Amino acid sequence: MENKSKLKQFLHKFFKIFIIFMIATAVINIILFAVIYGNHKSKLKDEEAYLNAPGRYVEVNGHVMHIMVEGNEEAEITLLFLHSADVADDSVALQPLFKELKEDYKIVFVERSGVGFSDNSGSGRDIDNMLEETRQALVKAEVKGPFVMVPVGTAGLEVLNWAHKYPEEIQGVFGINITYPAQYENITTEMYCGFFDYLMVPFYKIGGHRLLGDVYPNNKYGVYTETQMQIRKALISKNGFTEDMYCENLAMVDNANKVGALGWPKELDMYLVYANPLMEPYRNTDDMVKESYEDAVKNNPDVDFVSEYNNSIREYFKDKPQVVVDEMAGPARIYTYDPKGLADKINSYIEGQILQ
Repeated sequence: MENKSKLKQFLHKFFKIFIIFMIATAVINIILFAVIYGNHKSKLKDEEAYLNAPGRYVEVNGHVMHIMVEGNEEAEITLLFLHSADVADDSVALQPLFKELKEDYKIVFVERSGVGFSDNSGSGRDIDNMLEETRQALVKAEVKGPFVMVPVGTAGLEVLNWAHKYPEEIQGVFGINITYPAQYENITTEMYCGFFDYLMVPFYKIGGHRLLGDVYPNNKYGVYTETQMQIRKALISKNGFTEDMYCENLAMVDNANKVGALGWPKELDMYLVYANPLMEPYRNTDDMVKESYEDAVKNNPDVDFVSEYNNSIREYFKDKPQVVVDEMAGPARIYTYDPKGLADKINSYIEGQILQ
């Protein structure tokens, strides 16, 4: 009986301490979240001065979307830029590239719902829905095609879908690091967009991302003005990962499969540029890339890592004569590193393929 009494006393103390510990942990977490969120809201107020949209707003399906129209209004060619997923700041990040092009072309940039200056849609991110939203935004802004499409990253899927549904609206495609349906064939939705992605939405809402310095861009290569960098950071702080961004990722594999089922648009002329960070001179400007490359060469001296980097892409497109695959030294968002070099390739493509 004495042993049972001691055991009961021990368990009573243990659970009492455990409950106190859990309550204390919960209180500390609540205080921590409150401090982080309060700091986030305070900084958002300070950053509002930087969040003046460079373009105009149009209403599409009950929410507003941001569209930029600039450059030469009399130009024969209209370039339509479409951004990738998970990118909040391309309305500013692309501006050095626009500056290189706007004397010769009319330039249009549309931000999808929930991205940058555009509102969340509150609806699913099916590839057809996103396409129609983009087209409606163009109509509302009184922008007419046809266009030379300039998709970045996952926007390649939207352009392929566009080419099937409205081929008369596309003169050609200059793709920047675009993804294509075959790259998603062995990926499930759960693999591509899991529970962690779901948690990222509230994490960004409370301002947790402010604790992670690497979510913000740097101006290592001197491409941007100080004001442009402040705007980019303000956009990421406010809309770094929104509900629509999450929903777009959640629908990505299904969208890729849907576009893939349509087949490759055989008559579509495309010039695709892919970044290769292992190429010089970029390799020598990024210490992490340089170190990884040198270690790889040391361990595998017979492998040409520079050539192998985009080899699978070249192999995929080798039986598509209407598609040209090119490379540029630089990071995935090449326009943040070498906008002039990228503009030169766009000019060469248009002069050699579109205007000939």
